[in-house]
Amino acid sequence: MTLLLAAWRFQGRLVLTHRDYLLDLVRTPLMAAVFLLLVRQSGQPQLVAYGLLAPVLMAVWSMAMLISGEVVDSDRALGTLELVIAAPVDFARLVLSRVWVATAISLLTVVEVAAVAVLGFGMVPRVYHPVVLVVGLLATAVATAGVACLMAALFVATRTARTFQNSLSYPILLLGGVFVPIDRLPEWTHPIGRLVYLSWSSDLLRAALAPAPVAGVAWRVCVVLGLGLLAGLGGRSVLARVVRLVRENGTVGLR
Repeated sequence: MTLLLAAWRFQGRLVLTHRDYLLDLVRTPLMAAVFLLLVRQSGQPQLVAYGLLAPVLMAVWSMAMLISGEVVDSDRALGTLELVIAAPVDFARLVLSRVWVATAISLLTVVEVAAVAVLGFGMVPRVYHPVVLVVGLLATAVATAGVACLMAALFVATRTARTFQNSLSYPILLLGGVFVPIDRLPEWTHPIGRLVYLSWSSDLLRAALAPAPVAGVAWRVCVVLGLGLLAGLGGRSVLARVVRLVRENGTVGLR
């Protein structure tokens, strides 16, 4: 708990003082406007849920990847990564705590997107199943933090996190059904997409905005949390091994 509170204070200050961390909060309203314009021009109001949820999920994923990478890259650039890894606090816990803070902050984009819909387009988002929406968002945040921990292991092992941050984002978002449902993608991608927790959470969140009853809420939430937990446990294990290897090789601060 002490570590989490310290992470809240530290990461909160970073978000407020470093413009890069605020990029997703600035970009999300613009992305929401683009998506909602496309929905309006398509003349298909049933797609409004996609226009509302896609920028939110993009921001949650993007900010988690940014923080998990910056924990490594910024500390490596400052020459403090060695000190952080040598500290008595488990490095995986440190990464996870900081990503938790960033993921929680990224949920502010829900308010931003709603404001764009109401003020910019005169659309009042109707949430037919508010409890499902809140539970789905929280489950998505938890799973995102777990996956970010796994990504941090990859970032520590490489010379720079930027390459992976830039190359992984949109394939994961596409396979996760953030832009279009998985069943609209090529059939060979369906098994892969179902291994991405975003495919389950995006379906659940869109169902929360639809008038029809939401089927299998508990099961779908458990799948989202389960995939996130597996990624988190795997990330913790891999990260411990990678940290041990870079210590032995003397390549912790290698750029």
